[in-house]
Amino acid sequence: MTDLSFNEVLTRLSELGKSVEPKMQDFLLKGIDQEFQDLIMWQTKTGGKRLRPALTIIFAQAFGASPNDPEVLAAAAGIELIHNYSLILDDIIDRGEVRRGYPSVRAKYGDEFAILSGIIHRESVYEASKATGKYATDAINIYSETIRKLTEGERLDILFEQKDDRTHEYFQANRYRTITLEDYQRMISGKTASLLSAACKLGALVGGASLDEQEVAEKFGWTTGIAFQITDDYLDIFTVSDKFGKEIYKDIIEQKLGNFVILQALRALKEDNAKQLKKSLRDSILSDDDRISNCLPLIEKSNAKETVIKEAERWVDEAKMILSNVKFKNEKIRIILEKIAEFTVKRAF
Repeated sequence: MTDLSFNEVLTRLSELGKSVEPKMQDFLLKGIDQEFQDLIMWQTKTGGKRLRPALTIIFAQAFGASPNDPEVLAAAAGIELIHNYSLILDDIIDRGEVRRGYPSVRAKYGDEFAILSGIIHRESVYEASKATGKYATDAINIYSETIRKLTEGERLDILFEQKDDRTHEYFQANRYRTITLEDYQRMISGKTASLLSAACKLGALVGGASLDEQEVAEKFGWTTGIAFQITDDYLDIFTVSDKFGKEIYKDIIEQKLGNFVILQALRALKEDNAKQLKKSLRDSILSDDDRISNCLPLIEKSNAKETVIKEAERWVDEAKMILSNVKFKNEKIRIILEKIAEFTVKRAF
């Protein structure tokens, strides 16, 4: 059991993730005009790891449910619909051109139609909650709370930007010029960890877990989510070729301080180098290429790379420790979940 390979786990994740796609399509296309359907389905058709819905199904299995249970699949589909909804909005806000190696919804169809697609995704989440049957009330509460947390995380992410092209009063009054590690964790808790946490909790719920078991699942998801985002920040800065599936150096280009690598570099660099890094992130005259050329040597000089990976691995170890607090009906699932936690960091190599 313990020799379960990463490839076996990833294959299983892929199979589970794909199993929710028919449900997602049903929810998304309900009452949609034929001319609108390709646009609505674009975000789903671009693929993705489907990690979040796979976690929902795995946690449901952990407590005795079938992975083919329609209520389990509906719950998992709702989680992925929220994820896709957040990505559509994120690309509109950040003017993102690439998502999962394809043009983003807004790049392909324009911001106006991307917004409309986002609205349909949000409404489809409600359809998913209704399809969870006796769990519908709890499901909609989890979905709603998660969307609120995601929105707060996105708000902070915007306010962590150092560029000057957002001129409206709210941004100018509330933007962060200095970011602590606590600020950063608050942001990623909302933007990333909240959805992984919800995916695990909802899976445990529809699997018939007790409240205590649901809490363990929720904590595992949150902790894994922190490790996942720290690794994403690492990949944004240190991916040599674009195997990342989206734009690399995006946080530097968008002049964001809310990247764990950048924060660790600022903490490790001598004062004059740290000021230089901040200046390069804030300088509105620099081209994207010049900004990257200025920032990367300073980040490399700081040795932040090693610190960031160690921190991500620390969160993975904590996630695995959390799993020791629950007894699963199928112990093989514990190994799968541990491998998933490890994968959040291993994918960087």
